[in-house]
Amino acid sequence: MADCLKTGRFDWLLRSQELLPPGAAGLFWRKVERRADRIPLGYVLGNQPFLGVSLRVGPGVLVPRPSTEDLVSSAIGLLKSEGPLPSRILDIGTGSGAIAIALAKSFPEARVVATDIAAAALRTARLNARAAGLKNIRILQEDLRRPPAGEKPWADLVISNPPYIPTAEIASLEPEVRREPRRALDGGPDGLDAIARVIGRAARCLKIKGLVALEMGFGQAERVRCLLRRQGFLDVKVIKDSEGLDRIALARRGAR
Repeated sequence: MADCLKTGRFDWLLRSQELLPPGAAGLFWRKVERRADRIPLGYVLGNQPFLGVSLRVGPGVLVPRPSTEDLVSSAIGLLKSEGPLPSRILDIGTGSGAIAIALAKSFPEARVVATDIAAAALRTARLNARAAGLKNIRILQEDLRRPPAGEKPWADLVISNPPYIPTAEIASLEPEVRREPRRALDGGPDGLDAIARVIGRAARCLKIKGLVALEMGFGQAERVRCLLRRQGFLDVKVIKDSEGLDRIALARRGAR
């Protein structure tokens, strides 16, 4: 109802005894019916909050989650406490643009490159970046399976919320989640296909001591540690999300 009235949730409660404006009741019940059909709430409302910014979301785009807020907050916290502050950032698999927008706001002097393969995600990310008034984001279409050839180290931070759910588990997900783009969920047989590709890309494009920050699935922490160390990353940290799960991996690029 707060969304239908274009007001805050608590403001609506204070006005709960007022008569609804024309059309609001019908709009409310249409949204309720869509939610009852197990449409993701973000799709029903058309937006999702992320670290203080309201992002447009819809079919074809992954709905940003609190664990990804934890990923971004962890990376920002480490960079601000230990440095160096990034001047070049790569967000792989940007989706709605949530991560890129949050980092562009936190590091206004940095240049952020956000990539995705999906046309719907790229359109949405561009709309969200424009709505946020950010000029330091460049959004590009890129296939993680075909990284740029001959890439030299240029980035201070590579960050990603890649697909990490094992293929066999997709069918058992909640109906709402299965309505989101499978490409953004399915991480292959063990859930690590995209994670391994992100780590490989980070190993090529990060400067020495550059930071890689990854979201990962439950029970994947040790295997992700091994993937990072195999690619020459040091100081690997595994951080719990707000639910107490090992969900975030941070590591520094070692000398080549």
